[in-house]
Amino acid sequence: MTPPSDKVSRQRYERERLARKEVESLLEVKSRALYQANEELRAQARHLEEEVRRRTADLEAAKTLAEHASEAKSSFLAMISHEIRTPLNGLLGMGAALSESGLNDEQAEMVSLMQSSGDMLLSLLNDILDLSKIEARQMEIESIGFDLPALVEEQCQMYAPRAREKGLSFALHIEDSARRHIQSDPTRLRQVISNLFSNATKFTTSGGIEVRLWVEDGQVRCRVSDTGPGVDPSRQDSLFKAFSQAESSITRRFGGTGLGLAISREMCRLMGGDLVYDAREGGGSEFVASIAAREAVSPPDGHDSADADYEMILVSQPWRVLAAEDNMTNQQVLRLMLRRYGLDMVMVNDGAAAVAAHCSNPFDLILMDVNMPEMNGLEAASYIRQFEIARDLPRVPIIALTANAMTHQVQDYLRQGIDAHVAKPVRREVLARAMAGMLAPLCQGPEAPSGAAADQAECAPSASVLTKDST
Repeated sequence: MTPPSDKVSRQRYERERLARKEVESLLEVKSRALYQANEELRAQARHLEEEVRRRTADLEAAKTLAEHASEAKSSFLAMISHEIRTPLNGLLGMGAALSESGLNDEQAEMVSLMQSSGDMLLSLLNDILDLSKIEARQMEIESIGFDLPALVEEQCQMYAPRAREKGLSFALHIEDSARRHIQSDPTRLRQVISNLFSNATKFTTSGGIEVRLWVEDGQVRCRVSDTGPGVDPSRQDSLFKAFSQAESSITRRFGGTGLGLAISREMCRLMGGDLVYDAREGGGSEFVASIAAREAVSPPDGHDSADADYEMILVSQPWRVLAAEDNMTNQQVLRLMLRRYGLDMVMVNDGAAAVAAHCSNPFDLILMDVNMPEMNGLEAASYIRQFEIARDLPRVPIIALTANAMTHQVQDYLRQGIDAHVAKPVRREVLARAMAGMLAPLCQGPEAPSGAAADQAECAPSASVLTKDST
């Protein structure tokens, strides 16, 4: 056998060397390409991270800006609400007192017009505040047991005479399924039904209004039908939009802001139902409001009787009532509003005077304005609570009587020693019911504590309490 020549071995070696060189060259190219790709990816990652950081910062800035705008809006609404409610309290309070002063028919009509104009302004203010709460998702729904048919009948008693004055019929049909107590928010349901009744009465010029109340599939349903002009199909989509009325001519003819239906629908939805519109065959409108029909929890013993006999509670004895109010007009309104109850009432102009007056001779009840000079109502309530704790005295009921009516403000007051809240403009019935509710426990037994009967020596003002937190 002949051994391979050196020439062949040399050629094979060269081929292999060239092949390795090509492979190495290829690997180097691929490695370089991979390195460049990695570098590009790193650069892209750094760019993306920078972009994410920048956009996150932009979003944070936008969020902060939106929060500041929301806070500014809430502060503005709270301020406007307070500034409008304060003069309205004087206007409506004096109007109510004037209407009870033996006026002739013409004067009574003028006062009535003045009060209805004030009521319209208050209604507009309340609608704007409600819409603001809904937009901020701060609208809260209470859960209170109440008599469902009684609530609807109460609203019918208000609107049926108005309908009849226009020559309209007004019929209410309550089915057996709806004759029950339910657990929901009676104030909001009353607002929804009142809005539907008001619209039906306003827009219907002939024929009548029919209301049907029933419970079906776990839902309370209230259908309000009228023989009015109805709503053009092309306009029905905007029916529940805020600040939108079916036709611009409606605003000119009937007034209104177009907020009522939008607010009512949101309230129904918050109560587990809805508000829908349906055109009636042959003309007219039909609205069906629904809410969840939850079984009512029985009210606490004595709640109903205290509510029903609130005036009897107020006249049962000369309750000692302290009112802290810096506005002289509002002081006069309170005097006129409550004079029929024979209360032993003392007025002071600021929180410091209220603290001094109560600590020197405790009262049965305190009506406390919040925004006052020298010392505001919340500071005064805090001092009074400290005084009670230091002397082991019974807690005096304090009702905040203020033009601050935003939800967060009321909640804040209840956390700071205030027991109840009545918004200005004050209605005598609302205030009297709140006062009776606070005083009712003092009427339940001869041994019940009474501020007027408390030992005055034990209630002497404490300098340490009055000055402790003032530094």
